[in-house]
Amino acid sequence: MLSRIPILVALAALSLGLGCQSPTPEQSGAVDVLDDFEKDFFVAFGDPASWKAEGGVIQCNGTPNGYLSTRKSYSNYVLTLEFRYPEQAGNSGVFHYISGEHKVWPACVEVQGLYSRLAQIFPLGGAEGPRSDGDEEARTRARKPHTEWNRLDITSRDGVIGAKLNGVFIGESGPYPVRQGPIGLQSEGAPVHFRNIEIREF
Repeated sequence: MLSRIPILVALAALSLGLGCQSPTPEQSGAVDVLDDFEKDFFVAFGDPASWKAEGGVIQCNGTPNGYLSTRKSYSNYVLTLEFRYPEQAGNSGVFHYISGEHKVWPACVEVQGLYSRLAQIFPLGGAEGPRSDGDEEARTRARKPHTEWNRLDITSRDGVIGAKLNGVFIGESGPYPVRQGPIGLQSEGAPVHFRNIEIREF
């Protein structure tokens, strides 16, 4: 069994400066805290043995290729998380608007976790829409060493996705035709850790 990891899902007003307005007070609501890892996520593709949760950290060994998926679908939200590569500077990513069959790779929009290209945004797995390679100068300035915790702040609003890396705006892309779906954490060839995952819907 996987240990319990706090995953905060809240209806709250939050502005990350990604070219989007904050929700109004009328759009805010009560806080709903979900703290059961297995209740919130499942291994949608790959090997469940690739994943474990210890001490508040989701750990993935990187093989085989696959991903965790939230059981719930999301549309307008802010997702924040921290990640690191404990060994080599590796590859991972965060999937948004997952649709269709679970496969490698599903139809979705990925915010890139490849260390050299963090926070690029592009459609994957047959999904349609634009891409953003982001601001390379900002990426280089914001990126911490791969063994340290880097933080992504990702906003989804009406099909437009924007990303910050360690508080620095990297880019945004969209709108995408598919604007709702589960969120996924990617396993792709290198050990990766995730922690402090927080989703705020608006």
